[in-house]
Parts: sequence; structure tokens; C-alpha cells
Amino acid sequence: MLAKAVKFNFKSRKITDESGKEIGRTKKQDSVTCDIPVPEASEVIEILSAGGKESELILDAVAEIIVTQARDQFDEIIESFGTDDSKTVSASMLDYAKLSLTYIASIPPARRGATALSEEDWKSFFEDYLAVMVAATGKSEDRIKNQINLYKNPAKAKANKEVLNLLIDQLDIYMSSSANIEDTAQCASRISEKFKKWAQEPEKAVNLDLI
Repeated sequence: MLAKAVKFNFKSRKITDESGKEIGRTKKQDSVTCDIPVPEASEVIEILSAGGKESELILDAVAEIIVTQARDQFDEIIESFGTDDSKTVSASMLDYAKLSLTYIASIPPARRGATALSEEDWKSFFEDYLAVMVAATGKSEDRIKNQINLYKNPAKAKANKEVLNLLIDQLDIYMSSSANIEDTAQCASRISEKFKKWAQEPEKAVNLDLI
């Protein structure tokens, strides 16, 4: 068994009244770093060879990694539809070659989308982004809000590499300027990695003989 040092960051939680309206927030606890016991590769091999509940637990975790990637593919496909209600997502749209463990392992951790982000996570990020970027860049609130709208609707920026690269730079400024980055890094990194992926994709060649 290995001891893996893990840093746990904690967020302030909202306090609501009986109607669900936010009336305050709890204290934000300081980060805690501690050693967590994790099995070595040889131990995992032994568990899988033995079968049983422990083996099922590991296989379920592996399956969830693959399912998460499939879910991310569907989300990206739906995002690409924009406001076109005539389009429908289907299983045939999945790129199954990208669901292998070999391919998934090649994806940068921040881009894998393994951690589910809540609506509150995104709300906190967007609020902090607005406050930080107005101060850090000197841009007006309206311009920063336009950036946030593209983060909320990334498909609108996908086809424009110039816009993608600008937004990647803006996210870098945010991540180096925010005092709350421990709380918002996952949201910022998730968007940045998605935009980097799109920005690095080669331009689609058009066969002029077809048109």
C-alpha cells in the first residue's frame, strides 16, 4: 500500500431559508493535506485475479471513466447543435475509438472531465471571473460578461480560432490573478482545456471539386 499525499480544498456552503433563498454562507475551512492509503499496481492485479466485490469495485471505477468520456462526447455534440432544434443526438455519433483506456490515458487530466461540477461551482466561477477580470484587465463589465457568455455557450466560439486563443489567454490571466483559484480552478481548467483542444484541431480541408 502506498501513501499518497492529497490536498483537500473546501468551499463555503450556502445557507438557505425555508423557501430556498440564500441568506448567508458557512465559514470556508482551510485546506487540509494528508496521506491517503492507495494500493500499488501489484495489489490491484491480485485483487482483480481473485475476483469478488473488491474486483467489481475496481471494474466499476474503470467503467465509469469510460462512461464519463462518452457523456462528455454527447455533451460536446449537443453543444455543437446550438439553437438548431431539428438536430437529435444518437449513439451513432459516438467516436468509440476515443473510449479506449489507451486513448483516455493520453488526454491531459484536466480535460478528462472526471470530476462532476455542480451548478453552484459554475456560478461561483463566473461571479469570481467577472470581479477578477474587470480589475486585472481594465476591461468593462460588459466585455467580461461577453466572455462569460462564450464560456457558457462554448459552441459559439468553436469555429473561430482567434477567439478561442484570446479566451485561453484571458483564462490564463484569471487563473494567475484570482485569490479564489483553489475553489474555481476545475471550472477554469475545464473550459481552457476544451478551448485548447479546439484551437489545436486542424482546419477542415474542403474539396473544391465537390462545390
